[in-house]
Amino acid sequence: MADVVELRPVTPENYKACLALKVRPDQEGYVAPNVDSLALAYVYPDAEAKVVYHRDEPVGFVLFHPIDEERPSDGHSIVRFMVDRGAQGQGIGRRALEASLDWIARERRVDVVQLSVEPENVRARSFYRAAGFEETGEIDEGEIVLRRTLP
Repeated sequence: MADVVELRPVTPENYKACLALKVRPDQEGYVAPNVDSLALAYVYPDAEAKVVYHRDEPVGFVLFHPIDEERPSDGHSIVRFMVDRGAQGQGIGRRALEASLDWIARERRVDVVQLSVEPENVRARSFYRAAGFEETGEIDEGEIVLRRTLP
């Protein structure tokens, strides 16, 4: 149970901790600051923000949104996904991604998950491919789109 990673809602009690989460300096150009992501969650009613917890400590952030607001049954997107620099290299990102996919399957009841990455972010592309995502050949706002079908 000690290594369980879970997603929790952003609340008045944890939003400051969420804002304090930062990626490594070499990753900053690839991931928007969490304050930007929380602003998106505020202005887009279909978006849902979650704080990633490990051992009861906030260690990451995920922002979800339907792929198409008009057809939410088509699938769900992981719009933002980050693990704090102090929690990287411990397998937390992999478990946080699994928790995110489980959340989408359970809460949104869809089996298609989409996300996108900067083309030069080789580590992220490799991470997502290892998790079963495949590049679609699509480009969205300059980012490579990846998709996975859940079992």
